[in-house]
Amino acid sequence: MPDFPPNTTMMGGAFEPELPTYHNFPHTESPNCALLSSGRAALDCLLCNMPRPRRVLVPRFICDTILEPIRRHQLPIVRYHCTEQLAPLLPADSSPHDLLLLVNYFGLTGNAIRAAALRHPGPVITDATTALYAAPLPGIPCFYSPRKFGGLADGGVAHAPFPLQLPQEQDCSTERTLGMLYSLECGSDAASEYIRQAEDSLSAPARRMSPLSHRLLQSIDWQKAAQRRLQNYAILHAALAPINRLQLPEQPTAAPMCYPLICGIPGLRDELIDAGVALPLYWPEVIAATSADETENRLARSLLPLPLDQRYGTADMQRLIRLILE
Repeated sequence: MPDFPPNTTMMGGAFEPELPTYHNFPHTESPNCALLSSGRAALDCLLCNMPRPRRVLVPRFICDTILEPIRRHQLPIVRYHCTEQLAPLLPADSSPHDLLLLVNYFGLTGNAIRAAALRHPGPVITDATTALYAAPLPGIPCFYSPRKFGGLADGGVAHAPFPLQLPQEQDCSTERTLGMLYSLECGSDAASEYIRQAEDSLSAPARRMSPLSHRLLQSIDWQKAAQRRLQNYAILHAALAPINRLQLPEQPTAAPMCYPLICGIPGLRDELIDAGVALPLYWPEVIAATSADETENRLARSLLPLPLDQRYGTADMQRLIRLILE
């Protein structure tokens, strides 16, 4: 039997996972849109491709991991506040030489960041890691984290109004997927240590997205997931808007990550967790770094990110509503 030529895929052999292919991920790979190893890697990539700013203006209400690529570039960081409605309050001394980082929280604060971007005299980047379905603002670079919206262990997207020069190295995701596999077979509690290790590994320097994550990305029906998220949001909002201190849009322009609820019902977080509802804290480091009377501290302590993703339907949303209101 003759040898196969170099770089030719072998016929036969072991089967790979037989995954569907949908090709409807919201962001199309192109010279201006790069698939990378994580959301942090996507921010790193954008910083590498932009003029060096004097400072980076970063909101206080944000996960500290976002600071890693900024510090890697040795850029001074200035923190700014937000309102109770998650709208940015820009520093009075911001200048055309400052890079402003805006956050589209949960895909629901697009109008607020659009207004802030127009007010800022310098360059802007949008953190859309919790807003996968939100389109980039015209002329403004942004970055996404699809693993927060579907079955992926890593991956990020950098989108810019200019061509992007990519990292030389490509990522490998095999070990990071152990958390997903253990979660599927043994439950989320058994997977927690593997998920933590996978999260820790994302602090590595930026790389291009791994072949495994690239393939998994195409196996998710993102359009169907968006429809389900919007349907679930509508059910929750119809029932919970009267008690929600956050003024959320009745009809979001993009499928949201969760339904953020602030209602002040004593002990509700613990009751929901006891009932089997996962409610991550956004973000513990914010509570540690701010005083109890600061807006960001109150937001971190009181915000309940109710799940509404594509795994759940109308009956699940109705159960969630009963747990809160009854």
